[in-house]
Amino acid sequence: MTQVQSLLIALAIIVLSLMFLAPRVAHPTQPTVLLNETVVLTQNDYETQYNLALNKGDQLQIQVSGNGQLVDLAAAQQSSPTVKLLDQETQTFYNFEWTVPQNGPYVFTVSADMGATANILITRT
Repeated sequence: MTQVQSLLIALAIIVLSLMFLAPRVAHPTQPTVLLNETVVLTQNDYETQYNLALNKGDQLQIQVSGNGQLVDLAAAQQSSPTVKLLDQETQTFYNFEWTVPQNGPYVFTVSADMGATANILITRT
């Protein structure tokens, strides 16, 4: 193979790579919003639950704000609601990534001891 042929092949690889990568760089894939809610945890109802169907290996970005009030966040599989796979207690703000351990429906619980208005945002990245 001549040097010119090698150069043409390398140039073709670069052009093809740019054709496939440029759209992804210009318009990156947006995370999928699974849950975006504001809930008022009142004196009569200090807890609310959300059900999400998830797959093993899903990468979730979880953000919960108690808007200055302390809130708890827990997650469990719907089939075993007492076995907490995620248990975050008494914070005013959460922002973390979580990898789903198993396929199935999950229950996410947001609660407060003294009532609060909480915002919850869960996205699949």
